[in-house]
Amino acid sequence: MAASAKEGTVIVFDCGASTGMECGDGNFFEIAKSCLSQILQRKIFTNPGDQVGIILMGTDTTSNDLNASEPGSYENITKAMNLRETSWEVLELIEQHLKIGSVDADWSEALEVALDFLNKQIEGKKLKNLQIVLITPFTANKKPKRKVEDLAEGLRKLGTDLSVISHNLVSISEDSVAFSQAEDKSPWQKVHEEAIEKLIDEVDGIFCTFTNALNQLTYFQQKKTRAMPWNCDLTIGSELKIRISSYLYTKRPSYLKSWKTVAEYTEEPAKSTYSHFKGGEEYTPQPEELIKAYMYGSTVVPYDTALDVDFKTSGKCLMCIGFTAEKYLRQKFLTGTGSNIVLPQKGCEVSAQMFTSLVLAMKNLGVSMIARRVYNARSKPKIVALIPTEKKNIPFLTMLDLPFGDGVVDFHFNTFNDKKTEPSPEQYDAVDKLIDAMDLMEASEDGLEAFSTRNTLNIAAQFTYRTLAARALHPTQPLPTFSEDLKEQVTVPKKIRSQAQEAAQVVKNAFELIPKPQTRKDMWIKKLFKPVTDPDEPAEQPEDAPAVLNVVETDIVEVGTVTPAEDFAFLMHRGEKFSTICGQIQNVISSLVFSAAILQREKVVKAIFAFREGAMHLDAAYSYNDWITAFRERLIERKKGDMWEDIVVKERLGLISRAEHSGSTVTEDEAKAFYEIDVNAAAATAIGAPSMDVDDLFDDM
Repeated sequence: MAASAKEGTVIVFDCGASTGMECGDGNFFEIAKSCLSQILQRKIFTNPGDQVGIILMGTDTTSNDLNASEPGSYENITKAMNLRETSWEVLELIEQHLKIGSVDADWSEALEVALDFLNKQIEGKKLKNLQIVLITPFTANKKPKRKVEDLAEGLRKLGTDLSVISHNLVSISEDSVAFSQAEDKSPWQKVHEEAIEKLIDEVDGIFCTFTNALNQLTYFQQKKTRAMPWNCDLTIGSELKIRISSYLYTKRPSYLKSWKTVAEYTEEPAKSTYSHFKGGEEYTPQPEELIKAYMYGSTVVPYDTALDVDFKTSGKCLMCIGFTAEKYLRQKFLTGTGSNIVLPQKGCEVSAQMFTSLVLAMKNLGVSMIARRVYNARSKPKIVALIPTEKKNIPFLTMLDLPFGDGVVDFHFNTFNDKKTEPSPEQYDAVDKLIDAMDLMEASEDGLEAFSTRNTLNIAAQFTYRTLAARALHPTQPLPTFSEDLKEQVTVPKKIRSQAQEAAQVVKNAFELIPKPQTRKDMWIKKLFKPVTDPDEPAEQPEDAPAVLNVVETDIVEVGTVTPAEDFAFLMHRGEKFSTICGQIQNVISSLVFSAAILQREKVVKAIFAFREGAMHLDAAYSYNDWITAFRERLIERKKGDMWEDIVVKERLGLISRAEHSGSTVTEDEAKAFYEIDVNAAAATAIGAPSMDVDDLFDDM
């Protein structure tokens, strides 16, 4: 990647007496000052290496080189800042000290001063692009003192672009603006406007209204630079080599790449210090004692350096491994942080012919190439996919990264096998119409694509930039809130909203939702597994819910016998390991059933119910099913058949079936059969069974 070309910009800012005129929602000076501030902020955030100089016209004093050499001319024009990288200090000075002057200056003389200033300031500097930005209302009461032809010649000679920002401009087409023909203009104002229009035409400059300028400057974007090619040979087999060039096409945007941290009071650069402790005492370890590790939360995960395989490469390469059908190149396999396009190298006709034939053949066969790519001799090899693409009759290959085998993890989820959830043809049709109504390809007001990748900005980055600028310029004021213009960047277009309204109503009617009557079980679920909310908010209580459900202590460390259901629900919401609290509630239930002098039926039912619902909530139905099966066996052994019928069967707390939770392996018939056991008969069998084998047992001993 090539370094961004630095740009030199001179801003000619009019702060004369006439800039106090009313202009839209404020006066010209305040709007122009805001525009100047936005230009400098944009430079700081997106192109900090660019150099900016400021010339003020309309100042009460005069300070410029042309006036020094020709006293009496170029009056009230001041060189405010030399060509340099801008900073927050400059912005702060502009915010606090830039005021409206008491006189006006001639914009043509200010342009000539800017040209002389720029010509002297660029000596010894490597600046690829030069630009002058003129911000003025063109309301002077004298004709321009300098000829348009001379100014145009000076701009062309220096290779400088000219941009003019003013208030009295209107759009006459999509790409051009012109001065409005208002009747209240003075004759001199018309003369100035005609002169600047002529100058803009001669040097192919740019007119910009305040509205357009502020709209563009409000959003911070990295300056687009010409992509540098990565030249290499595409090797297919042992003999075929095609000279290609790869260009970066898209990449994951980054912002705020580096930070300079300073101490809060001294403003000196802050430095991090590290200390090593062993057994509570500080010591200095030997380098061979240290190993690399990563932090996974608060857990240290050591990293085995043996995993860094020393791939020996002979330099950069792009070698074909094979071809695969496009259907096998699924989107989930694509990785990396961007994409590249591959074209034949310029000036190599033979490679261009072979490359074009290759791309068209791949496209006709519906295959993509899998290749090994090494960027340079110090890089590790990557696996990439080269997909045949054609745009504007230009065939090329799109290069995307692929993962290695150990980087692919598949997640399998059970499908809905219930026929009751199968949509009807009418429901399918309703959803299809809703999708068509929400098509973004022609959703904008001008019939173009809404939220296109090229034009949609990262609003998080934009808000971060604005917040930092506000803190730098106004450190004692509150930070700005999220503005409406940023919200509009991700707001559903009006056209889509109106189109989708009717289609959404059809979907709503097609998928009728029938309210399910709330049972006592539902009330318990709502209470036990309600997310943690504001403690001051009054909780909604079911009428027949036990009062003990309202008691939740914040210092609970394990499931206790006093309020086991509530303890279990609280610990589960707090994120404790399910296996731990699962074992705790099982022990508590066993204690309440088999060890307590008096059976507390309500407490046992709630505890089993909480365990059952929690297991389904955390996709651990198997843990409850295993436990309830073992629990039934213990009840049989202890001859507690009445408890089985009264608690498990009556409250339907048996096995979790597949109908209740998709993660269960128990069918509905098996779940029903689980309740239909004669516990007393089974208990008699269980008790009598050991006596039949007593003699055999002693014989074995």
